[in-house]
Amino acid sequence: MKGVIFDFDGVIHDTREDLFKLHNRFYPDEDYDTWVREAFNGNARKYLELKYSDGQKKEFERLWTEVHKELRIHDEMRSFLVNLKEKHPLFIISSNTEKNLDIYFESNDLKNLFEGVLGSETHYSKVEKFRLLLDKYGFSVDDVVFVTDTLGDILEANKVGIKTIAVDFGYHDRDNLEKGNPFKIVSSLSEIDEEIRKL
Repeated sequence: MKGVIFDFDGVIHDTREDLFKLHNRFYPDEDYDTWVREAFNGNARKYLELKYSDGQKKEFERLWTEVHKELRIHDEMRSFLVNLKEKHPLFIISSNTEKNLDIYFESNDLKNLFEGVLGSETHYSKVEKFRLLLDKYGFSVDDVVFVTDTLGDILEANKVGIKTIAVDFGYHDRDNLEKGNPFKIVSSLSEIDEEIRKL
């Protein structure tokens, strides 16, 4: 395996409560289940573009960046990623901003953990970000695996032909993840490691 690609929100860090709380500042009557379905069954960044006005987006991004300054990675996740990096190059493809991810990893002393971080500044579409990453590093689709937690991400990876390991401890539950026919659905970090070793 030449590269392991991670989604960020819901995989590396559980941002569900913080993100929904922020969303509710703009849409206080929207319930959690509706929000998760509408925002993450497809492309989350596209949802933001369609749902929010220009003024709302600007304020949302400002506040969301402030949240990232306070997020602290769990010790178990830190150890998992550091150990995995000894065996495979690590990458991130996220709908979050590269700015926020840089803040997060720098404040958690993990700045050099990932070979590449492709966020919304690179492209809104994860399909395009997958293609850019494959091209830049000379990978084939069989050289990499994508670890994610949403149906929308699985569907975008499917369009490129990249295998996905879906985690059921993030934004989407197992029933929703199964709709995308991922390579494997797992419930723990040890299972992620186990499935990567099989590839």
